Amino acid sequence: VNIKRRVLSISQHQNQPPIVTHNVVDDDKDEILLHLRACKLWNNLEDPVKVIYHPAFLNATSPILSLDYPDFVRGCHLGVFASYYEPWGYTPAECAVMGVPSITSNLTGYANFMTRRISNPEHSGVYVVDRRYKSFNECKHQMANIMWRFCQMDRRQRIQLRNKVERLSSLLDWRNLGMEYVKARNLALKKVYGIEMPMPQNIFNEKKFL
Repeated sequence: VNIKRRVLSISQHQNQPPIVTHNVVDDDKDEILLHLRACKLWNNLEDPVKVIYHPAFLNATSPILSLDYPDFVRGCHLGVFASYYEPWGYTPAECAVMGVPSITSNLTGYANFMTRRISNPEHSGVYVVDRRYKSFNECKHQMANIMWRFCQMDRRQRIQLRNKVERLSSLLDWRNLGMEYVKARNLALKKVYGIEMPMPQNIFNEKKFL
């Protein structure tokens, strides 16, 4: 709501809104700004895509975007994190926990984790772009197609999808994921040092976790 109010207030002004919220040191070398300028995304009225580049951590005390990160994520329609490599990838996982659909890639641990546990990830709001076997242009078109189809959803369909995403949060509960970390550590100890470690019992139970 706060972001919508600010966007509406900006739209009532005649001045063109800037694409970045801060004065960036050596902005002529900033890769994100260079790419936005190369794409001619200036926030002109006729631009099909409007940009708010916020190169700072989010917190409720900020005079620009007075939102903590979880509140900001919940206010988004879709997260886009088509990484070329992520051992895990916390950002799409954070979206899932907060009921926000997201785009990720099959070169992330998160996407591989989800695709092994969900028969139809896209139906549950986990969109996976194929960056392993497809070219950059093919990936680009695949992601654009996903975003286009998402934008065609009406409000009711988006709410239904958010509810499906939120139901995935139990898969990401630390009481489940924590045991996988322990298994990985024990496997590493066995392979490198030949040490057999027993699996601990109930170390991630609710009382200790809280």
